[in-house]
Amino acid sequence: MTANTVYEVFLALSPEEREKFIVLVKGQEEKPKYDFRKKRRKKVKFTKEDAIEYLLATVFKPKN
Repeated sequence: MTANTVYEVFLALSPEEREKFIVLVKGQEEKPKYDFRKKRRKKVKFTKEDAIEYLLATVFKPKN
């Protein structure tokens, strides 16, 4: 449905129904908008040496 179609239907409404429609549209504008991009975590930056040290310390640790 295009905006032009919606506008034509709006014009076909009675004045009372137009007022109800305007109230509904304004109610939609007042709803809070959520930005999910802000919740993403930052990427962890580490070097190849950091990865090797981690593997040696955790995975390939010597058995006692």
